[in-house]
Amino acid sequence: MATDWDTMPTNTEIAIIGGGVAGLCAAWFLARAEHQVTIVERAEPWGEASGANAGTLSLQVKIRPVLALAHRALLLWEEFEATMGTSVGFARPGGLRVATSDALADALRRSADRQREEGCDTQWLDRDAAHELAPWLGPSVQAATLCHDDGFSSPLLAGPALIDAVRRAGAKLVSNAAVDAVERQADGFRLVTTDGAIACKILVIAAGPGTTRIGQMLGVNLPLYADVDMLSVTEPAPPLLDRVVTHIGGVLSLKQHPNGTILIGGGWQGRGGYRSGRKDIDHDRFVQNLRVATETVPELRRLRIVRAWAGFEAVAPDALPYLGRLPGDKNAYVAAGARGGYHLAPVQGLLLSELIRDGAASLPISAFDPGRYTAIVQHARTT
Repeated sequence: MATDWDTMPTNTEIAIIGGGVAGLCAAWFLARAEHQVTIVERAEPWGEASGANAGTLSLQVKIRPVLALAHRALLLWEEFEATMGTSVGFARPGGLRVATSDALADALRRSADRQREEGCDTQWLDRDAAHELAPWLGPSVQAATLCHDDGFSSPLLAGPALIDAVRRAGAKLVSNAAVDAVERQADGFRLVTTDGAIACKILVIAAGPGTTRIGQMLGVNLPLYADVDMLSVTEPAPPLLDRVVTHIGGVLSLKQHPNGTILIGGGWQGRGGYRSGRKDIDHDRFVQNLRVATETVPELRRLRIVRAWAGFEAVAPDALPYLGRLPGDKNAYVAAGARGGYHLAPVQGLLLSELIRDGAASLPISAFDPGRYTAIVQHARTT
């Protein structure tokens, strides 16, 4: 990944706070539309939540309100390979979402029914059909749903690809510039950072877990929880998984990359938190993650784990993104807070660029209003 980052300019048309997947995707669409863009990142671009992500792009695990975004985002991930001229490690092998008890099978069927109502093409597989399609599944799997659209990208490839693409499109990227203050001005905003000040006409907040603090500087309540998600990767193995595997209980994700390594995730929580900066492995929960993985795919027991790590995921209380214009600021926008935000980042970047350019987005986003919690607080204060 490139390390010759840009120096801080004194002004820019659009300043984006955050050099993760959401900020980079927004910069990509804005720079391609010939806007002058500067990304301001407090550490190293792609060095926090985005770089530590599992890269799962699964429609089946998305909650109903974001399915339209997820469908469009999948297409954009696929298009990135052609439009950027480099690989983001995109693959769409399809996905199996499994259930390992009768109760979970009932929940899986209900979930699949709701998703089909929103245009998600899922196929129900009883125990026999699931094991016939995927004989590598373990005996604990009682049922599954199949979605041919499920896929993944590789954060190891996507990060450098996005960084290179946005810079080739003309955007500047300033690293190690933490924002200490945001000041409103008559013609926009002034960001005071540890690497100097920069004035902008339009502000985009895509700072992951740091979005709450930036919102507070502008008087907007953007509550977020910072999960500490654990992941691990195996040694290279012969072809085993021909699908992405997820679990209705939300405790597993599996995918095999072209180099043979198998990435194991599922949202099991490590130790630490965003304020402390700690992202440590919790041994007991890590073992539980591996136990679920090997029960679901017994052949994994033959493989060695070569690396384990943890990364932050910023999630709003309702798990929906903050996407759109900040209340009270016609030239301030935000993209953060979605469960599965890595998957949704390209469409969030596209829709923000449409809002900035045209004043309207091509998909409905009113449910993701960044002011929804500010409005709740204000209502409570007046009743």
